[in-house]
Amino acid sequence: MSTETILSPLPVAVDAMGGDHGPSVVVEGAVAAAREWGIRSILVGRNDELGAILSQLGASAEQLISVQHASEVISMDDSPSVAIRGKLDASVRVAFQLVKDGKACAVVSPGNTGAMMAAGIAVCGILPGVFRPAISSLIPRPGALKPLVLLDSGANVDCNAQQLVQFALMGKYYAMTALGVDNPRVALLSNGSEPSKGTDVIRAAGRTLSEMPELNFVGYVEGRDLPRDSADVVVCDGFVGNVVLKAMEGTVELVFDSLRAHVKGNLRGKVGMWLAKPLFKSLFREKLDPSAYGGAPLLGLSQVGIVCHGSANSRAIKNAVRAAHRFATEGLVPKIADALTELEGGAVSGVQDGIWDRMGQRFERRKRARTQTTDPVSSAGDREERK
Repeated sequence: MSTETILSPLPVAVDAMGGDHGPSVVVEGAVAAAREWGIRSILVGRNDELGAILSQLGASAEQLISVQHASEVISMDDSPSVAIRGKLDASVRVAFQLVKDGKACAVVSPGNTGAMMAAGIAVCGILPGVFRPAISSLIPRPGALKPLVLLDSGANVDCNAQQLVQFALMGKYYAMTALGVDNPRVALLSNGSEPSKGTDVIRAAGRTLSEMPELNFVGYVEGRDLPRDSADVVVCDGFVGNVVLKAMEGTVELVFDSLRAHVKGNLRGKVGMWLAKPLFKSLFREKLDPSAYGGAPLLGLSQVGIVCHGSANSRAIKNAVRAAHRFATEGLVPKIADALTELEGGAVSGVQDGIWDRMGQRFERRKRARTQTTDPVSSAGDREERK
């Protein structure tokens, strides 16, 4: 075991059945986290399958690994809401039940993202005042720059302006607590930096964010700005965020594949690539490989939940288990909840009062003002903005 041993009173519940590559890589990642860092895991899934894999890995007697039987699996093609209601013994639901029962500190899953969010909400619930949880991914940046927080990156395909504003608040406190960024710069992802750019929803969210002194809102950024030092938190809906994330992953592969193809048959190029190979390997492994970050937290849940890519390898699972353990032991969720409470100056008690009420009042005031206008074209456009 590594000298970097981490001890925790509670293990991480790992949904072993939902990934694209089956349970083998998930079990391997959890076992690696136990052996390298001393992090305990409960593998959730079918007993016979998981037991056989542990035997193959020589980890049947691993004291830091246990198995919790779950007879059902939610596939990537299943409808999340239907699956959660119809498959009460699904592995991801059982994993969240372990957390709710105080037997685990967090959940890690490479399975159906929608099902994970639905299971987390159904079993553990969400933080007071939160409308919808959001997946918060880390985008690598060059040099010593800390990663960029991008949310939502896949949990909510279609968002309204109020949800984007709330994502900005959660992203701010995630950047502060998880990355140690003081007063994070928050921006909206758009198709231009000018105030006139973006959709009606983005512009409505931008106007509200610009009126919130508790946020360091810096306006709009474009896709090309994400790797730059232009913001610390970038907010968008889940459809756009997921496309951005996967496009960046594909671009990294394109660059490396193009380099290999370009030097093929070129002796000078081959020598140069051979000399630069250690540097490229280190850069890809530590900065550009998504598996280095493990997974992304589902912010807004009342417990820690880490979403992994469906095609996650064992290294990604290992790092996701480590991240889940760290977020749980360092109290990421309570810190976000406390920060929102402190921001309000009192207990956050849902959308009826507090910052969420003020946010709603701003939108309602604008809506009433716009519907009173005598310009039918303007009224129609403004009503569309509120959708």
